[in-house]
Amino acid sequence: MNPSRIAQKQEGVSLIEALVALLVLALGIMGLAGIQTRTLLEARATNTRSVAIQLAEDLLERMQANSVIRVINPATNPYVASWGVPAAGTDCTAQFCTGDQLASFDIAQWKAGLSQALNGGDARIFRSTTDPSQYGVLIGWSETQAKGQDGAATAETAQFASAIAVNTGVAGITCPNGMICHVVYIRP
Repeated sequence: MNPSRIAQKQEGVSLIEALVALLVLALGIMGLAGIQTRTLLEARATNTRSVAIQLAEDLLERMQANSVIRVINPATNPYVASWGVPAAGTDCTAQFCTGDQLASFDIAQWKAGLSQALNGGDARIFRSTTDPSQYGVLIGWSETQAKGQDGAATAETAQFASAIAVNTGVAGITCPNGMICHVVYIRP
């Protein structure tokens, strides 16, 4: 058989090998990009939860600073609050306030800061059913950052919402639809 004829049959094989190698390389790069994206999303979620914990500590410090409420009437605490921004009350930076007025002022200021620090942030403060000196702070923020490009909630979002509804241990205290929540228990 003619050697030039054998060489002609071999033409194009190296091109196919190069294309297969390029395909394998592209799949590897796409896998690494997916891992990087997931890592960035997890870092963002961790950062947001860290901010929520810092805000809960800020509320704890505000409650501890209002000693009138803690000493005089520990059974009913005006720091207990539901979802939504409370009405602006007395400005306690400009004048002397009672313990209840200071609590209302603190909640309004704290929730305003919460809304700025977290995307669509809001909170519910409730008394623990197992320990009368302990309060739960359920902080929620918009789940838009956890949605896919089609706008559908991810499995992680649903998991966060259902876990919070169980972990508060208080009937009726759940994470609102469309929010991701984190619960922190504090003892002023």
